[in-house]
Amino acid sequence: MVTIDIAGATLAYEVEGSGESAIAFVHGWCSKASHWDAQAAHFAADHRVVRWDRRGMGRSKDGAPADSPRRHADDLAAILDKEGIDSVVVVGHAGGGPAALSFAVHHADRTKGFVLVDARLHAQAAADVADPFGDLVNGMLKGLAGPDGDAQLEAMYRSYFGPLAPRSVVDDAVANALATPRAFAISEVMHVLEDTAGWARSVRCPAMSVSVALDDVAEMKSGFADVWVGHVVGAGHFLQLEVPEQFNAMLQAFLNRL
Repeated sequence: MVTIDIAGATLAYEVEGSGESAIAFVHGWCSKASHWDAQAAHFAADHRVVRWDRRGMGRSKDGAPADSPRRHADDLAAILDKEGIDSVVVVGHAGGGPAALSFAVHHADRTKGFVLVDARLHAQAAADVADPFGDLVNGMLKGLAGPDGDAQLEAMYRSYFGPLAPRSVVDDAVANALATPRAFAISEVMHVLEDTAGWARSVRCPAMSVSVALDDVAEMKSGFADVWVGHVVGAGHFLQLEVPEQFNAMLQAFLNRL
C-alpha cells in the first residue's frame, strides 16, 4: 500500500501487475479496495491493476466527504498521473458507479472502456414526476441519519449478500461499513441520485454492465451507445466477492473485445 495526498485527503492505493493495459477498480458505498482482491489476483498477470480506498472509506483519510462523484474521478486521475498510467478500463461497483462514470465522462481521453457492476442509472426527475429509486434512496438517508443509524446500516449491508456468501466475508464488509464516518456514508448515498442516466448518454467508449437482476437490460441499452449486458447467478449485490469466477470471465471477455 502507498498513499497520495490530494486536495486535503490522504488516499491509500495499490498498483499491481504489469502489461501495456491498465484496469482501475472503484469500490462501492462504505466499501474498500480489498473487495477487488479476486480481480487483482486474476488480472495482474497481464494488466496493471489500480485500486484505492475512496475518501473517508477503508484506509483513506479525509476531513470532509467528496462533494460530488467528480471529486473521486479526479482523485483517480491524480493516482494515474503519479503512476505514469495514461489510460484505463474503469470498473465501478454499486455506489462507486457514479464516480467511475464521472471519470469516463470527464476523463474520456483516458477511458478505454467502462464497466458497471450491479449499479443502476438514475435520471433526475421533475418535481411532479414519480421517482421510485429516489424515494428508496431518500428513505435510506432518513434511516442513516436517525438514532438507530448503525443498526440500519448493518441491516442494509447484510442484506446485500446472497445466502451462499461466506460469513467471514459478510462480517468483514459490515465492520468496514460501520467504521465509515456517518457524514461520508450519507454523502456517498446522495451521489447515486445524480443524473447518471444523462452522463451515460455521453459515454462513447465500449461499456458493459454486469448485475444480478434481469430487469436492467433496457435501462442500460437506452443509456449507453455501445454496451454489453450480463448477469450472474447465485450471488447477491457483491457479486465480485461472491462469484468472482463468473464476473472475471465476463470482464475478461470485455477486455478481449477491446
